[in-house]
Amino acid sequence: MVTSLFIYIGSLISLLFLPEKSWTFLWERARALRQLALVQKKTPSGERLLKFLPELEAKMGMGMKTVEMEIPRYKFYTTLLHQLLEAHRKLGVNLKFILPELRSNVIKDLQFEKKMKGLILGGNLQFAAITITTWGFIWLSSSLADLPLYPGDLFFIFCLQAVAIIVFNFAVKKAQALMFNKFSHVMEGLYLFISMAEVGLSAGRVLADSKVLDGDLMRYREFSFCAERVKEHVQRWRENGVSPRPGVTEVVREVWHLQELCFEKFLKVADLIKFSVLAVFFLPAYFFYLYSIFQYFVLQ
Repeated sequence: MVTSLFIYIGSLISLLFLPEKSWTFLWERARALRQLALVQKKTPSGERLLKFLPELEAKMGMGMKTVEMEIPRYKFYTTLLHQLLEAHRKLGVNLKFILPELRSNVIKDLQFEKKMKGLILGGNLQFAAITITTWGFIWLSSSLADLPLYPGDLFFIFCLQAVAIIVFNFAVKKAQALMFNKFSHVMEGLYLFISMAEVGLSAGRVLADSKVLDGDLMRYREFSFCAERVKEHVQRWRENGVSPRPGVTEVVREVWHLQELCFEKFLKVADLIKFSVLAVFFLPAYFFYLYSIFQYFVLQ
């Protein structure tokens, strides 16, 4: 009880003696997060991009110009579309075949994001259920056994559970970025290469602009098979003038397949993160309360 009281009083004192700059920083940070949330809410989503692509095809068919500001913001597709439209305007790149392919892959991307959000939401709901169960047990045990509830103990348990949820979301998003960002970079380079290769530009110019042989496709081991196939198609293009588009389009599909396999690995990583958070934060919070009950009965 004494320890809990000291923890609680210490927490209050630390809050009271925080410098004014700290409160100002926290206030500004909260405002910045709120502004970011409002911007993200207004930012067009993948569904808007999906709707935009047929409209873009229709505009191009009528010879109408599309400016960058009209392109919905969604991942690497916005930058890629801007580059493709610039190449179409300056070099005459034919986008007739690439836009339907992009639309098909945006659909896959949205399905993938839906799975990802469902996974994170499921984890948060599981932790919410554990939190409610823990607090229900605390309330029930204190009511039935007439146990005192010490504010310091409750505050400590609450902090453990709050930190657990924050750590889970941060760790999952970090793992998601580490495992999947490279796929976006690879596909962006491949799409740009495919579209520019049909214009009649030299292989050197296309490779320099698309960076398909200098980016993540060559850097990561899981893409080694795809990288070798791209090199083979580039070599045939240089030596025999054979269009690399059909072969590299197949490589894009293979990259999507690799991403699906990576998602299966990500599910295991997410389960490991959930188990770790449960073991490090939620179980100690529960056992801490059991210990406080045991300590109370020992002192009686």
